[in-house]
Amino acid sequence: MNNDEKLFWRAEDYYDSDATQFSESDDDHFEGTFGVDPVDGLDQWIPPLFYLAKGSFQGIQNNESSLEDVCLACWEKGLYSHPFFKGGLCHPCKQRLLHTMFSKSNDGLHLYCTVCGSRSNACVNCTSKNCLKKYCVNCLNIWTDYSDKLVTKSDDWICFLCLPETDLLLQANHNWAQKVLFFHEPLSVYGPRALYWKKQPLRVLSLFDGIGTGLVALRKLGIEVEVYYASEVLAAAATVSRTRLGGVLQHIGSVGEVTERRLEEIAPIHLLIGGSPCNDFSAINRFPKDFYDPRGYSRYFFDFVRVLNLMRKINGQYQHLLWLFENVASMPQHYRDTISRHLDCQPAVIDAKNFSPQLRRRLFWGNIPGLFTVHDEQMTMNGEPLTLDKSLMPNSGRSAAQAKIRTLTTNTNSLLQGRTENCKSRKDLASLFPVRFSFQQDELRNADVENDVARHSKKGKRGSTSGKNSTDKHQRTVADEEDNQQTDVLWLQEIEHVFGLPRHFTDVGNMSRTDRQKLLGHAWSVPVIVSIFSNLKNYTV
Repeated sequence: MNNDEKLFWRAEDYYDSDATQFSESDDDHFEGTFGVDPVDGLDQWIPPLFYLAKGSFQGIQNNESSLEDVCLACWEKGLYSHPFFKGGLCHPCKQRLLHTMFSKSNDGLHLYCTVCGSRSNACVNCTSKNCLKKYCVNCLNIWTDYSDKLVTKSDDWICFLCLPETDLLLQANHNWAQKVLFFHEPLSVYGPRALYWKKQPLRVLSLFDGIGTGLVALRKLGIEVEVYYASEVLAAAATVSRTRLGGVLQHIGSVGEVTERRLEEIAPIHLLIGGSPCNDFSAINRFPKDFYDPRGYSRYFFDFVRVLNLMRKINGQYQHLLWLFENVASMPQHYRDTISRHLDCQPAVIDAKNFSPQLRRRLFWGNIPGLFTVHDEQMTMNGEPLTLDKSLMPNSGRSAAQAKIRTLTTNTNSLLQGRTENCKSRKDLASLFPVRFSFQQDELRNADVENDVARHSKKGKRGSTSGKNSTDKHQRTVADEEDNQQTDVLWLQEIEHVFGLPRHFTDVGNMSRTDRQKLLGHAWSVPVIVSIFSNLKNYTV
């Protein structure tokens, strides 16, 4: 079998099974994956064919062109330098490689080809522990004559970057690590800047901070924080974060008060994070305000953009700024496009269901290393799935009616797992509640109620009214007569655990249940942020 025939030995090997497509829907039962949006029609991109490469090789051998003039991924005209190898890249292929270069699986293996940025069914990983980069069979066919052997057996293969082969036309850049930096930011930005990150405690600025879940995530990772500046307008949220986190946390007022002069006072900042109010972005809002409507909340996004640009300017050329912006995945496509245009990057979609018992899909824009890594479902230390049962209060006799719950919002109705208007029977209504408990527990509760009624009945009419109220309060749970169990919503302590927070975290200042749920509804899912920030441990002490 010659090289030309070898190209077609398995057609599916050349199919680009890019698993990083976004869905425009925010359906709770969506079973998609994470990654980057298609850029410039790259969802239809196909790896280069063998004969296109060989045609370019012929021109190079005749000194009619060079590898720098052609794209190593699609073999069209090259406009940019390839970061890893001596050769070029066209604009679409550069965008593709930008978004896939650092995507890894949980075991540390790269997910996309180092040369062309594709994710094909047949591929080979470098076995060097310091590399683990991937090469698709299409590129191996082009650059080597032993690709079929590598696909079947590659246990000890060292890639072209780790062990260059002088007889191959594909040669690694000797300073490819530095070129990767240049590849992600222009030379005019990185040129005068030191090409290393000095390990030091983080200085963080959090806009729309809420209850400080960003700081909670950093502490869970053991990352030392020198100072954590928080901008928040809700007094209740500020009270919770100040009481529970204290220490390095400093509130600096509303985002409107974060002026250029104030930023100069707190500079330098290593990490900027935030998620502007999502009220007008969410698909459940029937009457959203536009980006530029002064009555709406969408306009606060531009405060994040303003602070981001100012902080880059103030940090200067010697201090790189890491940043992260979050918002709901259910926003209309034109909102997502507007945000991406102003932030100059595409978002990653990450669902909290892979890290917690809650379905909570969110968009994340930023330059955090590894942001676009594909995340598999996390397990407990015993290898069990993260289900709702793990978040229920121990020894309470309560059990979960389902493994995962819908997105918890500021609305108390989100505690139910569906719409009550669709219920036609008592059984249908009971099915909306996420928690079950037995009548044995209920009998104890009935005894308490009866004792309370008897005690207050001696005090006359007022006491009787009190007993009635207690009974009404007890009847808020719905009986499921068929399985002899009762239903209930999640307790606040359980909701906090679902979000990855310590139990009783929001139990501050005698706040009501409704107020505490509103704070949690605005919060980030801590396990998701922990996963995103985990790569920061390489840059901090």
